Amino acid sequence: MNSFIESIYKSRRVTGRSGKEHELHSEIDPAEGNFIEKVISKNPAISKTLEIGCAYGMSSLHICHAINSRPDAYHIMLDPFQYTMWDGVGIKNLEDSGIHFFKLIETKSEFALPQLLQVEEAKFDLIFVDGWHTLDHTLLDCFYATRLLKIGGFLILDDVAQDAVGRVVDYLSFYPCYEVYERVISSVAVSLKRRMVGGVLSVIPDAIKTRLFHPTLVREVGQKFRTGMIALKKVSQDERTWDWFPPDF
Repeated sequence: MNSFIESIYKSRRVTGRSGKEHELHSEIDPAEGNFIEKVISKNPAISKTLEIGCAYGMSSLHICHAINSRPDAYHIMLDPFQYTMWDGVGIKNLEDSGIHFFKLIETKSEFALPQLLQVEEAKFDLIFVDGWHTLDHTLLDCFYATRLLKIGGFLILDDVAQDAVGRVVDYLSFYPCYEVYERVISSVAVSLKRRMVGGVLSVIPDAIKTRLFHPTLVREVGQKFRTGMIALKKVSQDERTWDWFPPDF
């Protein structure tokens, strides 16, 4: 992990454009940041990235420092509240850490993503979704993200343990164009019974689990005992028919 990022996690303080100091909150934790960096380090083709939700910029820092040495590194962030609610902290942190290959779009994702699609279809190597967490909004973000991703690209979602986001992940897990790449493991304490069930599910391939068990059950006994971040890999074009719907959803 970059020393600049480590110093922020350690101090739990950030400074905005106004000069005001703020307590760090609403951030991804170090394990999740390391997870994003690991996905990028294991996949050297990743250089063009998109992020929905910036806030204090911790995920932006992890992404940008991970692609920093790559040719054509470029990062786009969607955050309509960066200079109001977040006092420009995310942008300032990137600049202070020496990162300049980014672009901020101060528009809500439901408006910005369709515009990006007109010029950026299938051009991103990694998209990180951490925006408005209602089911419909998250699903809308993922709908556009699926079209914006290259084949071989990665869709990473945060806060999967939240019911709405988790339900979107349940749905995406049926998409023929996606496969589960990896999750962040958590040390959350659970009952012996649930640990046993979770242990059994952990050794069953995801493709089989979605056929044997209702996806909500899989998420309840599996993902809820994790830190709540998951990476999906786009392995093919999204060629679902107009009437496609997962039969067991």
